[in-house]
Amino acid sequence: MVLPSYYIPEAVPLVPIKHISHLNVSFEVENGRKQVNRIILIGDIHGHYNEFKELLRRAKYNKKKDELLVVGDFVTKGPDSFKMLDYLIDNNVQCILGNHEYYVLQYYANFHAIDQPSFYLSDTEETSRIWARGAFNDDPEYLFAKKLQPRHVKYINSCSVIKELGVVPVENNGVAPGVAVHAGLRPDLKLSQQDPIDNLEMRSLIGPFFNETTSDPDAPFAKSWSKVYNSRHGKAPANYVVYYGHDAGRGLKLKQYTRGLDSGCDKGGKLTAAVISSSKKKKGKVVLEEKIVQVDC
Repeated sequence: MVLPSYYIPEAVPLVPIKHISHLNVSFEVENGRKQVNRIILIGDIHGHYNEFKELLRRAKYNKKKDELLVVGDFVTKGPDSFKMLDYLIDNNVQCILGNHEYYVLQYYANFHAIDQPSFYLSDTEETSRIWARGAFNDDPEYLFAKKLQPRHVKYINSCSVIKELGVVPVENNGVAPGVAVHAGLRPDLKLSQQDPIDNLEMRSLIGPFFNETTSDPDAPFAKSWSKVYNSRHGKAPANYVVYYGHDAGRGLKLKQYTRGLDSGCDKGGKLTAAVISSSKKKKGKVVLEEKIVQVDC
């Protein structure tokens, strides 16, 4: 049914956004975890539904056997954000909150005059941004937010900022703990100490100490956070392999401990998936592998 343009969907209150959640799957039989053949992580889709479906086809996605995770910015900019949301909801796809989903929640709260989105940093501590995005009737994200149905809002609101993946592959058939986050991590902080807004928006760290983030890669003394992170890996707390998006300007960036998946689909580039799978080798040992799959946008 096509609703009239003046129809205003019912408003639902926002719940605090989870800072950290767990994928809760395993490549082996394990109590309390869903066994899967593959984990498929997809970079910034930005409402490009047709390219997203083609990428799933090319990756031979099997809903029953694979776990799919979108790494933020799956809506806005492109032509089919509502199709994207409906697919993700109907197929129980796991999600990471991107900066654009966060902006949409802010616009939604502004339009419906409800409390702005906030974050749970722990079981007892909650923080909220002290500013709200202004409402501009010609802003595409504001117009999109106005039309969100309750189920759309609840899904976006359910996306955590960081998701722990379990073990993922590294060089020489090794494994390391993996996480997914939209923008990045500060290598000097534990996951629980990260600022969620940094995790949504950062692209670089400011030297010489690299303990301040910026979204501007051309800022004075700025260096790509992934370059700093890789240089410090092995020095706690930078002991994760990090899958992320957000940085279309730098494109697909596959380093040893950081895996940048935003390959600029909305700018006519490519849409990228990292496909993690397992295979049994000698003596029954499970070896994890990663494959990159792409489609043109």
